[in-house]
Amino acid sequence: MIAAALDLGSNTLRLLVAEVGGGDYRDLERGLATPRLGRGLKPGRPLDPAARRAALEQARQFVERARSLGAGRIALGATQACRLASDGAEFVHELSRELSLDTALVLDGEREAELSRAGILSRLKGSYEQAVLADIGGGSTEVASLDGDWALSLPLGAVSLTEAHLNADPPGATQMKAMAQAVEQALEALTKVKAKRLVATAGTAATVGAMLLGMTTYEAGRVNNLRVSRKELQGQLSRLAALPLAERKLQPGLEPERADIILAGLAILHGLLLVLHLEQMTVMDAGLLEGILLRLAAA
Repeated sequence: MIAAALDLGSNTLRLLVAEVGGGDYRDLERGLATPRLGRGLKPGRPLDPAARRAALEQARQFVERARSLGAGRIALGATQACRLASDGAEFVHELSRELSLDTALVLDGEREAELSRAGILSRLKGSYEQAVLADIGGGSTEVASLDGDWALSLPLGAVSLTEAHLNADPPGATQMKAMAQAVEQALEALTKVKAKRLVATAGTAATVGAMLLGMTTYEAGRVNNLRVSRKELQGQLSRLAALPLAERKLQPGLEPERADIILAGLAILHGLLLVLHLEQMTVMDAGLLEGILLRLAAA
């Protein structure tokens, strides 16, 4: 069967249309838009009206494309922005009604981690004994054991962290230090976790892989299972932090729409390696979007 998944986050809206069967899938088409639904969002406040309109219109275009490719079932999973916003659940209901979706859910942190786990395991190579997955979003970071023992949702995201700490272009040493301290404080819940491997998924992790590979055209297959050292990660963070935003937008492998929040995303990844006492991580393109496809759209 052909099915489609939509992942509506605080920064991006992603589409995957795939042929699904026997617990596996074959990509037919992927799409990415950046409505930045979590822009300026405070807990209990409504979504930004312009971002909400953009997300609806971009979702409409993705659903039309999925149906034109033969998708018989379409599922949407919404994450931190819709969890926090006073009108988040209402917006997801509107998307379901307006676009005639088969499934549309606001995912709590535990369900988000569960679906990310399913997506990662669909493509991960090697052992996942004592492996920790990290899914860095715009408004939160989901951290869980890959064997399913535990999951945490941390209020630490690339958009929210950027808005809180980085307002200079380029940011100065004081701002970068304050951001690193905020990351360290937010990750204190992981100090007693014993990990042999960090597996990182979602936009920030995939971007790290694309930048290190010097990609001008993104290829998910090359990013999956790429090993990135803590030294390489720190090098990318230091290099990009020294560049003004206009130059950051021109870097190979870095989507221009992500250039303003990539520093915060890299800082979170670096903080995770530090708190887990690991020297490298495994980067995965596969994650939440693929989990939505397998567990919600094709169920």
